[in-house]
Amino acid sequence: MVRVDIVKAGVYSDINPMLKVNKRSPACIQNVLFTCRTSLFVVRRRPIKVLRWSTPPPGYFILNTDGSASDLSAAGGGVIRDNQGWIVAAFHRFYGSGTNNLAESRALLDGLDLCSQMGIRRIAVRVDSNLVASWYHYNRNIPWRVLRWWQKIRHLAQDLDLIVSHAYREVNAPADFMANMGLSSRSDRNFLANFPPHLVGLARLDRMGIPYLRCA
Repeated sequence: MVRVDIVKAGVYSDINPMLKVNKRSPACIQNVLFTCRTSLFVVRRRPIKVLRWSTPPPGYFILNTDGSASDLSAAGGGVIRDNQGWIVAAFHRFYGSGTNNLAESRALLDGLDLCSQMGIRRIAVRVDSNLVASWYHYNRNIPWRVLRWWQKIRHLAQDLDLIVSHAYREVNAPADFMANMGLSSRSDRNFLANFPPHLVGLARLDRMGIPYLRCA
């Protein structure tokens, strides 16, 4: 029978004849594991990144775009802000049947097209798809399924001053919200005023510098 004696200090002094546990013993954990016939294993903790939305270079507007796909349906959305973080326009689109890569590509195209219509030429573009950023910088081959949209992106980009970069999805939350709105509403819409309250709230948090935490 296992006998447990509890001393006044609250330390278990004797568990059984095979195992002596002493709080001063550096090997007590190894003893417990040996008795239980198990072993130690290393738990690698993923580092945490602290992310914040950052303003674009002086004189540039910032365009965040995102795509969303679910149940063979695809949609996209985006937000255009000035270099202080204030929203000047937002949009969502429903593309019908399609993949996430198609949604990401078409959302970028629609965002650039909206900027062009508004007379915005200097744009810092941020997308949370590494593939889209790589395709823009010619780092990867573009699949034929989305090539037609990229031909339009290239053509439109000729008249724009673009800085295209990847952004983590945590700091792309406003664009993600607009893409999901397009998917849920299955509709197309531009916002030049009376922006959705949730979108306004997300943009306010970005301007305040509220951090996002990401497990790298």
